[in-house]
Amino acid sequence: MNIKFLVLAVCSALAAPAMAANTVIDLSSGSASGVQEHIALPGTSFVDRFFFTLSQPVSGGLGVADIVYSYAFPGGGEGFDIGGLMAGLWSDAGVVGSFDSGVDSLISNFGTGEQPSGSFQLAAGSYFFQVSGATMGVTGGKYAWSATVSPVPEPEQYGMLLAGLGLIGLIARRRAGR
Repeated sequence: MNIKFLVLAVCSALAAPAMAANTVIDLSSGSASGVQEHIALPGTSFVDRFFFTLSQPVSGGLGVADIVYSYAFPGGGEGFDIGGLMAGLWSDAGVVGSFDSGVDSLISNFGTGEQPSGSFQLAAGSYFFQVSGATMGVTGGKYAWSATVSPVPEPEQYGMLLAGLGLIGLIARRRAGR
């Protein structure tokens, strides 16, 4: 009886970290990336959320890639692998770093695969991208993620560009007339 309890306790301890991880990331430099590892029994599902705030409208992209490691295990099998890897972008209407399923809304679901990714244009505000899947490797699963953003030009910037091009055209026309 004690051995069964011990095995159950060890399995629970290994599976607990694989449930969910909430992380606040900083995209003020234009990009962020990292590797997320889940040490768990094969078939343990997880949901990770990466929260960020945008101070101005941006265009950008998000990407996630399964990292598969093969080890020489007795009986074979992959050391790290993830099945059903899925990524989605959400609007976070609550406090950054929190998840309120009654308020937050899905913007884009990138689908399931080995390397889901997506591109977007977003207004200033709070967002998060969510990654989910199940550990399939003998020792768990591991994936890499990246997010990049670049400012979307404001209408005033387009106006300045057009005014500058018009001025260059006027100067070229005056020079051609001499």
